[in-house]
Amino acid sequence: MSTLAINDRITLLLTNAANRNILILVFFLSGFSGLIYESIWTQYLKLFLGHAAYAQTLVLIIFMGGMALGAWLTSKYLHKFSNLFLAYAIVEAIIGLLALVFHNIYVASTDFAYNTVMPFLGSSGPIEIFKWSLATLLILPQTILLGSTFPLMSAGFIHYFPEKKGHSLSILYFSNSFGAAIGVLVAGFYLVRTVGLPGTLLTAGLINFAVALVTWFISKQFASGIIQPPHLEKQETADHRTLKILLIVAAMTGAASFMYEVAWIRMLSMVLGSSVHSFELMLSAFILGLAIGGFWIRNKISNIANPIQWLGFIQIIMGILAALTITFYNYTFDFMAFTMQALQRTEPGYIYFNLISHFICLVMMLPATICAGMTLPLITYILLNKGYNERAIGWVYSSNTVGSILGVAIAVQLIMPLLGLKNLIISGSILDILMGFFLLTSLAQISKLKIAAILIIPFLISFLKFDQLKMASGVYRKGTLVSPESAKIIYHKDGKTATISVIEYGDKENSMQVITTNGKPDAGITHLSRPASPDEDTMILSAAIPLALHNNPKQVAVIGMGSGLTSHVFLSSDRVNQVDTIEIEPAMVEGAKNFYERNHLAYEEAKSNIHIADAKTFFSSNQKKYDIIMSEPSNPWVSGVASLFTHEYYSLIKKSVKEDGLFVQWLQAYEISPELALSIFSSLDKVFYDYHLYASNPSDYIIIASPNKVLHTELYDIFSNKKLASELKRINHESITDLKTHHITYKPVIKNILLAGNIQSNSDFFPIVQENADKTRFMNSTAASLIDLRLVSILNGTQQDSINPERISKNNSFEVAKAALNSLSILSKDNIPTSIEEVKQICKNNKSINKWIREFSQSANNILWIKKETIIKFVNNHSHVTCNNKKIVAMYDYYKSIAKQNHYNILSSVKEYIKQNKSIDLQMRLNYLFSLIKLNKLNEAELELEQIKLKTHNNLIVIYLDSLLKTKKSNIYSPLNITIKF
Repeated sequence: MSTLAINDRITLLLTNAANRNILILVFFLSGFSGLIYESIWTQYLKLFLGHAAYAQTLVLIIFMGGMALGAWLTSKYLHKFSNLFLAYAIVEAIIGLLALVFHNIYVASTDFAYNTVMPFLGSSGPIEIFKWSLATLLILPQTILLGSTFPLMSAGFIHYFPEKKGHSLSILYFSNSFGAAIGVLVAGFYLVRTVGLPGTLLTAGLINFAVALVTWFISKQFASGIIQPPHLEKQETADHRTLKILLIVAAMTGAASFMYEVAWIRMLSMVLGSSVHSFELMLSAFILGLAIGGFWIRNKISNIANPIQWLGFIQIIMGILAALTITFYNYTFDFMAFTMQALQRTEPGYIYFNLISHFICLVMMLPATICAGMTLPLITYILLNKGYNERAIGWVYSSNTVGSILGVAIAVQLIMPLLGLKNLIISGSILDILMGFFLLTSLAQISKLKIAAILIIPFLISFLKFDQLKMASGVYRKGTLVSPESAKIIYHKDGKTATISVIEYGDKENSMQVITTNGKPDAGITHLSRPASPDEDTMILSAAIPLALHNNPKQVAVIGMGSGLTSHVFLSSDRVNQVDTIEIEPAMVEGAKNFYERNHLAYEEAKSNIHIADAKTFFSSNQKKYDIIMSEPSNPWVSGVASLFTHEYYSLIKKSVKEDGLFVQWLQAYEISPELALSIFSSLDKVFYDYHLYASNPSDYIIIASPNKVLHTELYDIFSNKKLASELKRINHESITDLKTHHITYKPVIKNILLAGNIQSNSDFFPIVQENADKTRFMNSTAASLIDLRLVSILNGTQQDSINPERISKNNSFEVAKAALNSLSILSKDNIPTSIEEVKQICKNNKSINKWIREFSQSANNILWIKKETIIKFVNNHSHVTCNNKKIVAMYDYYKSIAKQNHYNILSSVKEYIKQNKSIDLQMRLNYLFSLIKLNKLNEAELELEQIKLKTHNNLIVIYLDSLLKTKKSNIYSPLNITIKF
């Protein structure tokens, strides 16, 4: 051979090697974008289907079904493609194009569904069929195209690079799967947070266009050529026995693998938390195992003497390894408890939490999924060696994905609800072992007795038990596990969307029962012999306050069953004619029966209806309008729940609220930051004309909104109703005054804070809350500072005459009520020296003077509902108790000025107090700042505000005053002139 020919040969080899490596990178990017689609489609469809678990199931089924169809169609018509890489480039370009238009098509079609189709269909059966059909149509075309990419790229490799077919198949499987594992993490942890759902789809689409462009350029270097007919072995020509067996194995191993995936995701949700980011970590770990399996076998596959025997043993080992995950599952809770106790609740700590969470997922999933990752390359390689051509790739791929669909459907609809999580793993394990047994005995001629004995392993493992107390502990929140010495499980069920448990703490007559969803407590109720729990305060007041605000509440809807107590309290009112409770998980309704003593009306009253449905579908199909709609979902960090706090959701719900009706939103103040809470307020603010904020306790807020008019705050006397009064007495509320103590603030105040903070609203497509709530949960953030907004009413002087503290129940445990009672006590004659001798005695002791000043100061900072006259009378009657102390005189003048809203005197008294005391507390400074703003001393106010900001961080009162100052300076509308009266 001439030197020139050798050089040409070397150049060709180098060019082919470069092209091969570029195509492997291209296929990595294709997998990267493909899993972005699966992740984002899940988020889109959960908005429509109503629950993340349903969306995950449907997307898995459609995703795998479409890919199976795409692979089958590609294998059928593969011989008609003259240039496989060009065909691949065209498919990638079409996928990218569909990604660019998906968002607009989704919005238009779902709006049409909610506004036109669902109201027309009416009943739940046809609506469910329509929803699933529409969801299928939205993503099926893209998944069919995605399903064709692996057969096209693999066939192209084998056709144009025929050397090392097994290595090529394995490395392509690895690169695509590895790209997918990375893609789901990048999408979930970065892209959605940065550019929202539409922007993430756009990113994936642009990647597809880049992949198409590079592949098209490379395709021009290869000559066109038709796939040649297969050259089969003699036996295969006769009956295709090996082909049939291997396609069955491919299908069944797909079914088993997705049984594992469904089970592991549910199991780990109780270890890591059922947030959207936890799901992404689990999905990434599962796919990474497949990628590693493909990578590991890439160099070995061509040297395996008996690949069928290898495949059989791999199936058996995979089944055993999957079953063994049951043996150490209980220990993952202990490891997470240790992790949570060791990590600091900081941003770096959150990064470590996710890394450790991913590690737990990898330990659980990798052993079995690595085996799963070897199966498809092996099956395809065996068929190619039997003489089948490149079409075999599509057959294997489509069979595997059809089996995956079967596995998902059986797991979610049958095995998990009927037999539970453990037996779902065992079922998949037995299926894998049986496939291995089938291969080894039918094709590898190994003794049946030897292999059959292996089936005893999953059988023995099935006798192990999951620790249901650990599963219900919510270890991912506090890092603690419920002790069997202090509690027991009285209900546990693996439902279709979540695992529901009811824990009983203490003995029966002195117990507290808590219902949990995937370990997250949703409601806790104590025995009647014990004081009510904080959850009871919230559940009772969530019904009582709107009932007191509405003059004729006939029709009521409650979103979320929880313990059933809120529905029960609504049903206690004789003014209510019907209560519809909407709950998506049947096991929650079943589990709540354990609270029957406290929620029996929800089950036995004729006017109570419990609907198993998601809220969006229920209200879209049900043309009824309600006087009160109460929404009490779980925490926003739970996957799918944040979509019940978006302005799109509020817009939909508003249509079902009557003109004079009320929408009530329960919002947890714990495990959420003030910024995220305000983002929810911003969403509500876009939709409802007016709203007020109440607090049932420092950890729970109740937002009451009016769709089309100003919300009045006059409360109707609901205590005349004996049943209602009995429920309220349980939380030591005995009068309307007790209910009034829970009012915090109203729309104009929050609106100013939203404007000052430039708060972005939570949206379906820009899910601020969903993307950040998992972090705020880990960091144990709190939005309890919202309760401080009640102090704005002191500044504005709008509520001081509204409540008589003397009528507050002495046992009312709400902190604002206790502060009012404490203020009243300090201002009472019993605590104040009146005689000359008593005054002299105090004045002799500086400690007594300082104690008196401190107590009076504390009282004055909580005088929200003390009558003006009471304050003024107190100051006048006790102005002689000064001990000739200018500090006390200044303090008297200050509080008298606040009561009279005399801003000039407030400024002078504060200045005098500073002169005598050198320092003042924050509340006095805020009053001083407010008076400066009120008197248009804006330059001084600006300087004072800057000083306050140096000593505070994200104080909502400071933000509010900042907004008022800016409003004054810009001479635009100011809510300062708005007053509110009870």
